[in-house]
Amino acid sequence: MASLSASDWVRAAARRLATDGVDGVRVEPLAAGLGVSKGSFYWHFANRDALLVAVLDHWQRAGVAGVIAAVEDAGTDPEARLRELLRRSFDHADRGFDVGVRAWAARDERARTAAGAVDTARTDYLTRLLDEAGSPDPRRRAAVVYRTLLGEYALRQAGAPGLDETAVAALVDWSLGSSEPATSDPAAGAAGTAGT
Repeated sequence: MASLSASDWVRAAARRLATDGVDGVRVEPLAAGLGVSKGSFYWHFANRDALLVAVLDHWQRAGVAGVIAAVEDAGTDPEARLRELLRRSFDHADRGFDVGVRAWAARDERARTAAGAVDTARTDYLTRLLDEAGSPDPRRRAAVVYRTLLGEYALRQAGAPGLDETAVAALVDWSLGSSEPATSDPAAGAAGTAGT
């Protein structure tokens, strides 16, 4: 096998984090999975902690800056960029990475700080697109859309199917203020749940 780069180790660690959580990110199993000795690891990283820092840095670059750059290349129309952003985000096969980082963040300040930075950058960008597209109350709508996306990732990680294109399009329309969710009659809602 050709020699591995630091990026190879970071990608392998990210995959392991997604499937086994941060406690599953260990040098020996990663080396075995990559088909190399653990000495290869120490060529790139001083220790496991340095690898975990690199995983968080990679997430911040790829999960934010890389996505924004790709969406910005989609054109100048803010609504078209918004649709592209949400299409990419909801189509993305997260494979549990975001969920894994958030579980790690629940008990680690460094991961919590990174997750907070990613969340802020993502919602700020979403807010900017919504504002440029003329959405009413773009900050609130950005928060709802973003939290819907995080819920989508968590549900998919638990085996649920992803939202279909029609549902994502409806979410985009709502975020733009193009359509409002139908208000339900409380009596009808109660009747609809009586058998459950």
